[in-house]
Amino acid sequence: MDVDGKNQRRILAGVGRPILLDFHYREERVYWADKHSGVIYKASAGGAHRQKLSSDKHISGLAVDWIWNRVYWTSEDKGKIKAMDINGKNERTLLRHLTKPSNINVEPTNRFLFWLSGGMTPSIQRCDVTGKMKTTLIKIAEKLEALSIDRKEKRLFWVQFGLQGERAIASCDYDGNVLHIIDQPLRSQSMGISVFLEHLYYTDAATRLIKQVNKYTGGAPLNLKQTAKPPGAIKVVHPLNQPMTDYQSSFPGCDEQSGNCMNVCSSIAEKGICQCSEGFALNKQGSRCEDVNECAHWNHGCSLGCENIPGSYFCSCPKGYALLPDRKTCGEIIPCRGNITCGPGCLTTDEGDVCVCPEGSSLQDDGQTCTGCLSADRGGCSQLCTPVTPARWQCGCLPGYQLHQDGKRCIATGPPPYLLVANFDNVRQIDPDGSGDQTVVEEPRGAIVALDYDPVQQNVYFASTSQKTIESVNLNSGSRDILVSDGLDFPEGLAIDWIHRRMYWTDTSQSTIDCSNLVGLNRETIVSKGLEKPRGIAVHPLAKKLFWTDIGAVPVVESSSLKGKHRAVIASTNLVSPSGLTIDFPEDRLFWCDQSTGLVETAALDGSDRQVLVENQVGRPFDLAVFEDRLWISDREHQQLRSVHKRTGRKLQRIHGNMVQPASIVVVHPLAKPDIDECKQEMHKCDKNAECQNAMGNYLCKCQAGYYGNGKTCQELETTTPWLMTGSPADVTTGHNSNSVESCPSSHESYCLYQGVCVYFPEMEAYACNCAPGFMGERCQFSDLEWWELQQAEEEKRRNVAIAACMVLLVSLLSIAACATYCYGTRTFFHKQPSVDNVSETSVTDESMSETTTTSVPGFYMVAENGMMGKIIPAMGCPRRAVCPSCSSDTGDIPVSEGSGTLSQHNRGYECSMVSAVAMETTYPHVHHSSQSPSSSY
Repeated sequence: MDVDGKNQRRILAGVGRPILLDFHYREERVYWADKHSGVIYKASAGGAHRQKLSSDKHISGLAVDWIWNRVYWTSEDKGKIKAMDINGKNERTLLRHLTKPSNINVEPTNRFLFWLSGGMTPSIQRCDVTGKMKTTLIKIAEKLEALSIDRKEKRLFWVQFGLQGERAIASCDYDGNVLHIIDQPLRSQSMGISVFLEHLYYTDAATRLIKQVNKYTGGAPLNLKQTAKPPGAIKVVHPLNQPMTDYQSSFPGCDEQSGNCMNVCSSIAEKGICQCSEGFALNKQGSRCEDVNECAHWNHGCSLGCENIPGSYFCSCPKGYALLPDRKTCGEIIPCRGNITCGPGCLTTDEGDVCVCPEGSSLQDDGQTCTGCLSADRGGCSQLCTPVTPARWQCGCLPGYQLHQDGKRCIATGPPPYLLVANFDNVRQIDPDGSGDQTVVEEPRGAIVALDYDPVQQNVYFASTSQKTIESVNLNSGSRDILVSDGLDFPEGLAIDWIHRRMYWTDTSQSTIDCSNLVGLNRETIVSKGLEKPRGIAVHPLAKKLFWTDIGAVPVVESSSLKGKHRAVIASTNLVSPSGLTIDFPEDRLFWCDQSTGLVETAALDGSDRQVLVENQVGRPFDLAVFEDRLWISDREHQQLRSVHKRTGRKLQRIHGNMVQPASIVVVHPLAKPDIDECKQEMHKCDKNAECQNAMGNYLCKCQAGYYGNGKTCQELETTTPWLMTGSPADVTTGHNSNSVESCPSSHESYCLYQGVCVYFPEMEAYACNCAPGFMGERCQFSDLEWWELQQAEEEKRRNVAIAACMVLLVSLLSIAACATYCYGTRTFFHKQPSVDNVSETSVTDESMSETTTTSVPGFYMVAENGMMGKIIPAMGCPRRAVCPSCSSDTGDIPVSEGSGTLSQHNRGYECSMVSAVAMETTYPHVHHSSQSPSSSY
């Protein structure tokens, strides 16, 4: 699809899932790897001519070198980086024993490979395309994913996931410097990213969207396209993403990676041969160029001395002599007697007086001034100047800057810079050339004079002299907060320490300099004595210095420590009303302006090397800001901004905009307020057995392997511990101290958690962890408290199960016992008192003793039985099986057996299902035996 999400079409189908993706723009081919099967394929950009190149399990990254025509991939489980030709041949392993490598990227023009490394501390690593010069660029204590290269600005971009679920897009240069982190609300943890121009494109598997954000500022993403299935890898195909080098395009036979043709390569009949540039010659094998020592051949032309350097040479002179402008002849140093004006020095020769320059510089075309690393103009270099010969030098740039095509200027990488200007009733954002003017903050009620910027949280801080407040507004969300609202009178200067997270301001009416944290708390007055009317203020976090101007009766530019101690005067002469000041951090120089005299001056941080830069060209300057080679100055008299070259004061430019009364100026760019590396500057408090890791605005301390602690205090792990946990399938605590114990390979670097030390037992083929005190478990995954809580929970669970089982068993036993007792009691009861239920009612005669039975009818009956001791026991609720036909139902006579006074033996043992027995004290008449049926009545 297009980068705007339109014209989507399918190229290939059935490529597997998930896949890794890359392309070769010049050959119009797409390359991919099926992570499940481990097969690497290629096909034409139209989807035809599919070809299998290689097969390797556990592929975790894929990259195509479009210049030297190679394919690189990482194997996460094997810990390897491999390479092959784009036709699938010459496969070889470049690196082994890596820690979970993934997301490999190649930079052919610089011959670099970059990849993400997993493990306990994720990192970004780099090596050359041959697998040599491996180095760790940056370590981050968060999960890293989705690495991409911005080849235009030579930066790496990646996504990192914090421990608390926060997400961020981060970037650094090819050396791991100039770290820039943008908080970004990313939802998916399985994604791909690709950088093109000023945008970063990424896939969101959770929403099935392809999104676009600004690579410099982040912000709300632009949803380009929603896909039918969750998207994975993504690449922007464009020639700018695969630029060609000048020496590569027409010489297919010249291959630097083969070890041949290290200097100049030419082609004859499509076959590369080696040729050498001036100052080099081919070796005997005809494959490498070696330096020619011109001084040894005496063909250099130097009159007294010759120094050989790779590819060239230069002439030198002994003490007492100086090199003449022809750069070959040495002349004796004799002071000039004429009126010739030479900047550096003058030398008398046979041809007259000539100007000479010190070593490392050369005479300019005017024949009087010198230029070079030791001259005032530093050889025209913006930042770094390195002498090559006494007459030649080379310009260089600090980390984060790129050398311009002119070979002198240094251009900052990253987003384009812009200016924030306090414009009385608002804060405006303006491009350095005056375009793109827009309002950031509106304050119609107040007069905004002072402002500054925090690059860490991307907040603008400003002070209102009419509202007597200090406020902040976030450039991303627009949220606005009042930080200081009491105790202010006339705040005209404001400075943010983005490293130590402090805020400083001047109050002209109260004659104080105060500070607080960045939310307005912990406020204190640090300077008050000797102040009259402090106005401008600037902070240098690395030098730990504070600078300010005082426009009182005795105008002065001063400095102190960040606590207001160790005050020193920077400038006190030729000042009338010094207002604004700023710091050039790469140069460590201070600039200030005088509102009354119209002067702009500069000096070193200690006040030395004071120079007048601009005079009577900038109106009534109020404040200034510096970045790269330019210095911007606010002119309240003419309601405009002006800029000049920061070294010469020339190249004056006027910047017009919607200005009312421009006051404070701030340059917004990641390098305008650079993050310091506390680790390299030894400004950290890490233990000697800890590793310092730089982070944006801070640093992290991590104990080295074999030590444990919080990083600022690290203690050595004991060599033996009862909590040595094996990594075998069974969770077994072992005290095995066999002599055949080895260190774990790098692939198991992160096997043990929380500073545990991994060991390997070859005899058992098992891994074990020597846990730090306070941790335990198979992989040291539990703290003592967590382990105790886990054991308590497990024991509580087992106790509850046992109690439940016992209760069930007890209830069952009680039920069985109750049933048995009930049945036994019932049986015993009816054995003693036979039931009349199921008993046939009989009619007994003297003659036959015959029985006649009939089927009983359901109902409620009371049967009286003549018991012992003259008691009558009625049985209630039992069904009656038969009715005696010869008995009168009216009288209710009950037949009894003759002679015994009991029921028939035939009905003994019958159990009634429901028996309710009631003993009744009733007296019956004596029963007489006769030939007729006896009867008894109630």
